[in-house]
Amino acid sequence: MELIFKNKRKITGENYKELSAIYLEQMAMCATAGFGKEYTTPEHLLEQCGDGNIEDGYVLLFDVVDANDQDKILYDCWLYLFDETANVFFTGTTNDVNVGMSQSFFEDYTDGKNTQLTEALQKAYNKIF
Repeated sequence: MELIFKNKRKITGENYKELSAIYLEQMAMCATAGFGKEYTTPEHLLEQCGDGNIEDGYVLLFDVVDANDQDKILYDCWLYLFDETANVFFTGTTNDVNVGMSQSFFEDYTDGKNTQLTEALQKAYNKIF
């Protein structure tokens, strides 16, 4: 499967409250996954990305689609920390796909069960960055 990152949105301290409840939950989960401490609010992600100041932090949110069916969103992908860290969720849910990115490289957190998805996400990411 060939994936494409679409609909890039820059989420900041000024606009994050406009997001749906699912996206806000995903943000809190990204903060916990990305910073290794239990975080419970979307503000924590922006604060951590802004060196403790929510006004300086930002994250990017992408829709990830199949290249052959670009109208159907498969995954929500959050990129942060200068686009070197990412968390991926099944779209519209808080279900993590167990693939994430650290230092600009996607990794499979399931001992090889998501190798194809990891490779497809990396290839799509490389096309936009």
